[in-house]
Amino acid sequence: MKSILGALCAFCLAVPGGSAKVVDRIVAQVNDDIITLSDLNREMAELREDLATKYSGERLEEEIKKAEKDVLDALIQEKLLLQKATELGFSANVDIQVAAFIEKVRKENNVKDMQEFERLLNQQGRSLPGFREMIRKKIITDGLIQELVGSHITVLTTEIEKFYREHAREFTKPEEVALSEIVIPVEGAEDEAKTKADEVRQQILKGESFATLASQYSKGRTASKGGSIGTYVTAKLNPETARAIADVKESEVTPALKTKEGYVIYRVDTRKAASLVPMEEVKQEIQTQLWRQKFNPELQRFVAQLKEDAYIQIFTETK
Repeated sequence: MKSILGALCAFCLAVPGGSAKVVDRIVAQVNDDIITLSDLNREMAELREDLATKYSGERLEEEIKKAEKDVLDALIQEKLLLQKATELGFSANVDIQVAAFIEKVRKENNVKDMQEFERLLNQQGRSLPGFREMIRKKIITDGLIQELVGSHITVLTTEIEKFYREHAREFTKPEEVALSEIVIPVEGAEDEAKTKADEVRQQILKGESFATLASQYSKGRTASKGGSIGTYVTAKLNPETARAIADVKESEVTPALKTKEGYVIYRVDTRKAASLVPMEEVKQEIQTQLWRQKFNPELQRFVAQLKEDAYIQIFTETK
Protein backbone atom coordinates (compact mmCIF):
# COMPACT_ATOMS: atom_id res chain seq x y z
CA MET A 1 0.00 0.00 0.00
CA LYS A 2 1.45 3.39 -0.96
CA SER A 3 2.01 6.19 1.53
CA ILE A 4 -0.48 9.02 1.77
CA LEU A 5 0.76 11.88 -0.43
CA GLY A 6 3.57 13.83 1.14
CA ALA A 7 1.56 17.00 0.74
CA LEU A 8 -0.71 15.72 3.51
CA CYS A 9 2.14 15.41 6.00
CA ALA A 10 1.41 18.86 7.37
CA PHE A 11 -1.72 20.97 7.71
CA CYS A 12 -0.83 24.63 7.28
CA LEU A 13 -2.57 27.82 8.32
CA ALA A 14 -1.85 30.94 6.28
CA VAL A 15 -0.69 33.93 8.31
CA PRO A 16 -0.26 37.60 7.30
CA GLY A 17 2.71 38.25 5.05
CA GLY A 18 2.18 35.14 2.95
CA SER A 19 4.01 32.82 5.37
CA ALA A 20 2.56 29.57 6.69
CA LYS A 21 2.53 28.17 10.19
CA VAL A 22 2.28 24.42 10.79
CA VAL A 23 -0.52 23.83 13.29
CA ASP A 24 -0.76 20.06 12.89
CA ARG A 25 1.00 17.27 11.06
CA ILE A 26 0.76 13.57 10.43
CA VAL A 27 2.96 11.55 12.76
CA ALA A 28 2.01 8.08 11.49
CA GLN A 29 0.09 6.33 8.73
CA VAL A 30 -1.59 3.00 9.51
CA ASN A 31 -2.88 1.48 6.29
CA ASP A 32 -5.39 4.09 5.08
CA ASP A 33 -5.69 5.85 8.45
CA ILE A 34 -3.51 8.60 9.86
CA ILE A 35 -2.48 9.68 13.38
CA THR A 36 -1.87 13.39 13.78
CA LEU A 37 0.28 15.37 16.18
CA SER A 38 -2.90 16.69 17.81
CA ASP A 39 -4.05 13.08 18.39
CA LEU A 40 -0.73 12.33 20.08
CA ASN A 41 -0.76 15.53 22.13
CA ARG A 42 -4.30 14.84 23.32
CA GLU A 43 -3.24 11.43 24.67
CA MET A 44 -0.04 12.89 26.14
CA ALA A 45 -1.62 15.84 27.99
CA GLU A 46 -2.15 14.26 31.42
CA LEU A 47 0.98 12.15 31.12
CA ARG A 48 3.12 15.24 30.48
CA GLU A 49 1.70 16.89 33.59
CA ASP A 50 2.42 13.78 35.65
CA LEU A 51 6.00 13.51 34.36
CA ALA A 52 6.59 17.20 35.10
CA THR A 53 5.89 16.52 38.78
CA LYS A 54 8.63 13.85 38.86
CA TYR A 55 11.35 15.13 36.53
CA SER A 56 12.82 18.34 35.18
CA GLY A 57 15.33 19.58 32.61
CA GLU A 58 16.92 17.06 30.26
CA ARG A 59 15.60 14.11 32.23
CA LEU A 60 12.03 15.39 31.75
CA GLU A 61 12.58 15.70 27.98
CA GLU A 62 13.96 12.15 27.85
CA GLU A 63 10.97 10.75 29.76
CA ILE A 64 8.52 12.66 27.54
CA LYS A 65 10.17 11.24 24.41
CA LYS A 66 9.92 7.71 25.81
CA ALA A 67 6.28 8.27 26.72
CA GLU A 68 5.48 9.69 23.27
CA LYS A 69 6.94 6.58 21.66
CA ASP A 70 4.81 4.31 23.87
CA VAL A 71 1.66 6.37 23.36
CA LEU A 72 2.16 6.45 19.59
CA ASP A 73 2.58 2.68 19.59
CA ALA A 74 -0.67 2.37 21.56
CA LEU A 75 -2.47 4.60 19.04
CA ILE A 76 -1.14 2.49 16.18
CA GLN A 77 -2.33 -0.65 17.95
CA GLU A 78 -5.78 0.92 18.43
CA LYS A 79 -5.97 1.79 14.72
CA LEU A 80 -5.04 -1.76 13.72
CA LEU A 81 -7.59 -3.31 16.05
CA LEU A 82 -10.35 -0.96 14.88
CA GLN A 83 -9.52 -1.64 11.24
CA LYS A 84 -9.62 -5.39 11.73
CA ALA A 85 -12.81 -5.18 13.82
CA THR A 86 -14.53 -3.08 11.14
CA GLU A 87 -13.35 -5.46 8.43
CA LEU A 88 -14.87 -8.42 10.30
CA GLY A 89 -18.16 -6.67 11.06
CA PHE A 90 -17.73 -5.97 14.77
CA SER A 91 -18.92 -2.39 14.29
CA ALA A 92 -22.43 -3.49 13.28
CA ASN A 93 -25.15 -2.20 15.62
CA VAL A 94 -22.48 -0.73 17.90
CA ASP A 95 -24.36 2.59 18.25
CA ILE A 96 -27.14 0.79 20.13
CA GLN A 97 -24.58 -0.68 22.53
CA VAL A 98 -22.93 2.72 23.01
CA ALA A 99 -26.24 4.36 23.84
CA ALA A 100 -27.11 1.59 26.30
CA PHE A 101 -23.72 1.84 27.98
CA ILE A 102 -23.92 5.63 28.40
CA GLU A 103 -27.45 5.35 29.77
CA LYS A 104 -26.22 2.75 32.28
CA VAL A 105 -23.36 5.03 33.37
CA ARG A 106 -25.78 7.97 33.72
CA LYS A 107 -28.17 6.01 35.94
CA GLU A 108 -25.42 4.45 38.07
CA ASN A 109 -24.08 7.93 38.81
CA ASN A 110 -27.56 9.33 39.56
CA VAL A 111 -27.37 11.95 36.80
CA LYS A 112 -30.90 13.17 36.12
CA ASP A 113 -30.70 13.58 32.32
CA MET A 114 -28.32 13.71 29.34
CA GLN A 115 -28.02 17.50 29.53
CA GLU A 116 -26.64 17.17 33.06
CA PHE A 117 -24.45 14.26 31.94
CA GLU A 118 -22.95 16.40 29.15
CA ARG A 119 -22.38 19.28 31.55
CA LEU A 120 -20.44 17.00 33.92
CA LEU A 121 -18.35 15.70 31.02
CA ASN A 122 -17.54 19.26 29.99
CA GLN A 123 -16.38 20.00 33.54
CA GLN A 124 -13.89 17.16 33.12
CA GLY A 125 -12.62 18.59 29.83
CA ARG A 126 -14.55 16.06 27.71
CA SER A 127 -17.33 16.34 25.18
CA LEU A 128 -20.29 14.01 24.79
CA PRO A 129 -19.40 13.18 21.14
CA GLY A 130 -15.82 12.45 22.24
CA PHE A 131 -17.04 10.23 25.07
CA ARG A 132 -19.35 8.36 22.69
CA GLU A 133 -16.48 7.80 20.27
CA MET A 134 -14.23 6.50 23.04
CA ILE A 135 -16.90 4.02 24.15
CA ARG A 136 -17.61 3.02 20.55
CA LYS A 137 -13.94 2.17 19.95
CA LYS A 138 -13.72 0.20 23.18
CA ILE A 139 -16.83 -1.87 22.46
CA ILE A 140 -15.64 -2.67 18.93
CA THR A 141 -12.08 -3.61 19.92
CA ASP A 142 -13.21 -5.54 23.01
CA GLY A 143 -15.51 -7.63 20.81
CA LEU A 144 -12.70 -8.37 18.39
CA ILE A 145 -10.22 -9.24 21.14
CA GLN A 146 -12.67 -11.51 22.94
CA GLU A 147 -13.55 -13.35 19.75
CA LEU A 148 -10.08 -13.74 18.24
CA VAL A 149 -7.88 -13.78 21.35
CA GLY A 150 -9.79 -14.40 24.58
CA SER A 151 -11.98 -17.24 23.34
CA HIS A 152 -8.90 -19.20 22.22
CA ILE A 153 -7.31 -19.22 25.68
CA THR A 154 -7.88 -22.34 27.75
CA VAL A 155 -6.97 -23.06 31.36
CA LEU A 156 -6.72 -26.75 32.19
CA THR A 157 -7.74 -28.29 35.51
CA THR A 158 -4.21 -29.62 35.90
CA GLU A 159 -2.88 -26.05 35.62
CA ILE A 160 -5.28 -24.89 38.32
CA GLU A 161 -4.27 -27.74 40.63
CA LYS A 162 -0.57 -27.07 40.07
CA PHE A 163 -1.02 -23.34 40.82
CA TYR A 164 -2.99 -24.18 43.97
CA ARG A 165 -0.24 -26.48 45.24
CA GLU A 166 2.58 -24.07 44.44
CA HIS A 167 0.79 -21.06 45.97
CA ALA A 168 -0.75 -22.76 48.99
CA ARG A 169 0.50 -20.00 51.26
CA GLU A 170 -1.59 -17.43 49.34
CA PHE A 171 -4.72 -19.49 50.00
CA THR A 172 -4.09 -20.06 53.71
CA LYS A 173 -6.25 -18.17 56.17
CA PRO A 174 -4.07 -16.88 59.03
CA GLU A 175 -4.75 -17.70 62.66
CA GLU A 176 -7.41 -15.50 64.26
CA VAL A 177 -8.24 -14.84 67.90
CA ALA A 178 -11.23 -13.21 69.56
CA LEU A 179 -10.21 -11.34 72.69
CA SER A 180 -11.79 -9.72 75.74
CA GLU A 181 -10.10 -7.46 78.29
CA ILE A 182 -10.38 -6.07 81.76
CA VAL A 183 -8.47 -2.82 82.30
CA ILE A 184 -7.52 -1.77 85.84
CA PRO A 185 -6.02 1.74 85.66
CA VAL A 186 -3.29 3.05 87.96
CA GLU A 187 -5.20 5.76 89.84
CA GLY A 188 -3.05 5.88 92.96
CA ALA A 189 -0.16 3.65 93.96
CA GLU A 190 0.85 1.26 91.21
CA ASP A 191 1.05 -1.72 93.55
CA GLU A 192 -2.59 -1.18 94.53
CA ALA A 193 -3.66 -1.40 90.86
CA LYS A 194 -1.55 -4.54 90.42
CA THR A 195 -3.08 -6.11 93.54
CA LYS A 196 -6.60 -5.30 92.34
CA ALA A 197 -5.89 -6.79 88.89
CA ASP A 198 -4.53 -9.99 90.49
CA GLU A 199 -7.64 -10.27 92.70
CA VAL A 200 -9.95 -9.91 89.67
CA ARG A 201 -7.93 -12.55 87.83
CA GLN A 202 -8.29 -14.94 90.77
CA GLN A 203 -12.06 -14.45 90.67
CA ILE A 204 -12.03 -15.38 86.97
CA LEU A 205 -9.98 -18.49 87.68
CA LYS A 206 -12.52 -19.49 90.34
CA GLY A 207 -15.23 -19.46 87.67
CA GLU A 208 -16.82 -16.05 87.95
CA SER A 209 -18.11 -14.49 84.72
CA PHE A 210 -15.46 -12.56 82.84
CA ALA A 211 -18.10 -10.32 81.25
CA THR A 212 -19.66 -9.53 84.65
CA LEU A 213 -16.29 -8.70 86.21
CA ALA A 214 -15.41 -6.56 83.19
CA SER A 215 -18.62 -4.58 83.64
CA GLN A 216 -17.88 -4.12 87.37
CA TYR A 217 -14.16 -3.40 87.42
CA SER A 218 -12.85 -2.56 83.95
CA LYS A 219 -12.25 1.10 83.13
CA GLY A 220 -11.56 0.42 79.49
CA ARG A 221 -13.81 1.47 76.58
CA THR A 222 -15.00 -2.13 76.21
CA ALA A 223 -16.38 -2.48 79.75
CA SER A 224 -19.99 -1.97 78.62
CA LYS A 225 -19.55 -4.87 76.14
CA GLY A 226 -18.35 -7.31 78.77
CA GLY A 227 -14.76 -6.54 77.79
CA SER A 228 -15.04 -7.87 74.24
CA ILE A 229 -12.56 -6.15 71.91
CA GLY A 230 -13.20 -8.22 68.75
CA THR A 231 -11.47 -10.69 66.46
CA TYR A 232 -7.96 -10.16 65.11
CA VAL A 233 -5.43 -11.84 62.88
CA THR A 234 -2.83 -12.93 65.42
CA ALA A 235 0.09 -11.80 63.27
CA LYS A 236 -1.31 -8.24 63.17
CA LEU A 237 -1.73 -7.84 66.92
CA ASN A 238 0.41 -5.49 68.95
CA PRO A 239 3.63 -7.51 69.57
CA GLU A 240 3.24 -7.22 73.34
CA THR A 241 -0.33 -8.54 73.21
CA ALA A 242 0.65 -11.30 70.75
CA ARG A 243 3.38 -12.51 73.12
CA ALA A 244 1.03 -12.42 76.11
CA ILE A 245 -1.62 -14.62 74.47
CA ALA A 246 0.77 -16.87 72.51
CA ASP A 247 0.29 -19.94 74.72
CA VAL A 248 -3.15 -19.10 76.11
CA LYS A 249 -5.89 -21.54 75.14
CA GLU A 250 -9.54 -20.74 74.42
CA SER A 251 -11.47 -19.44 77.47
CA GLU A 252 -8.23 -18.97 79.43
CA VAL A 253 -6.82 -15.66 80.65
CA THR A 254 -3.40 -14.02 80.77
CA PRO A 255 -1.69 -12.75 83.92
CA ALA A 256 -2.25 -9.04 84.61
CA LEU A 257 -0.03 -7.17 82.14
CA LYS A 258 1.38 -3.67 82.70
CA THR A 259 0.46 -1.38 79.79
CA LYS A 260 0.11 2.37 79.27
CA GLU A 261 -3.57 2.00 80.21
CA GLY A 262 -2.75 0.31 83.51
CA TYR A 263 -2.99 -3.43 84.18
CA VAL A 264 -4.82 -5.51 81.58
CA ILE A 265 -6.13 -9.06 81.75
CA TYR A 266 -6.84 -10.64 78.37
CA ARG A 267 -9.08 -13.61 77.76
CA VAL A 268 -8.84 -15.63 74.57
CA ASP A 269 -12.51 -16.09 73.71
CA THR A 270 -11.84 -18.18 70.59
CA ARG A 271 -8.76 -19.20 68.66
CA LYS A 272 -9.12 -20.21 65.01
CA ALA A 273 -6.03 -21.97 63.66
CA ALA A 274 -4.54 -21.14 60.27
CA SER A 275 -6.17 -23.23 57.55
CA LEU A 276 -5.83 -23.86 53.84
CA VAL A 277 -8.89 -22.73 51.87
CA PRO A 278 -10.36 -25.68 49.89
CA MET A 279 -9.41 -25.54 46.21
CA GLU A 280 -13.06 -25.48 45.10
CA GLU A 281 -13.53 -22.17 46.89
CA VAL A 282 -10.67 -20.49 45.02
CA LYS A 283 -10.82 -22.40 41.73
CA GLN A 284 -12.52 -19.55 39.84
CA GLU A 285 -10.05 -17.02 41.22
CA ILE A 286 -7.09 -19.15 40.11
CA GLN A 287 -8.64 -19.77 36.69
CA THR A 288 -9.09 -16.01 36.17
CA GLN A 289 -5.52 -15.32 37.26
CA LEU A 290 -4.08 -17.95 34.92
CA TRP A 291 -6.30 -16.70 32.06
CA ARG A 292 -4.95 -13.17 32.53
CA GLN A 293 -1.37 -14.45 32.55
CA LYS A 294 -1.98 -16.05 29.16
CA PHE A 295 -4.02 -13.19 27.73
CA ASN A 296 -1.38 -10.44 27.37
CA PRO A 297 1.16 -12.58 25.45
CA GLU A 298 -1.64 -13.81 23.16
CA LEU A 299 -2.85 -10.27 22.55
CA GLN A 300 0.67 -9.08 21.77
CA ARG A 301 1.12 -11.95 19.30
CA PHE A 302 -2.17 -11.01 17.65
CA VAL A 303 -1.18 -7.34 17.40
CA ALA A 304 2.29 -8.28 16.10
CA GLN A 305 0.62 -10.22 13.28
CA LEU A 306 -1.62 -7.25 12.48
CA LYS A 307 1.48 -5.03 12.31
CA GLU A 308 3.27 -7.49 10.06
CA ASP A 309 0.34 -7.53 7.63
CA ALA A 310 -0.16 -3.74 7.70
CA TYR A 311 1.43 -0.74 6.06
CA ILE A 312 2.78 1.42 8.87
CA GLN A 313 4.91 4.53 8.43
CA ILE A 314 6.04 6.84 11.20
CA PHE A 315 6.94 10.40 10.13
CA THR A 316 9.71 12.17 11.95
CA GLU A 317 9.51 15.94 12.14
CA THR A 318 11.67 17.74 9.57
CA LYS A 319 13.17 21.13 10.37
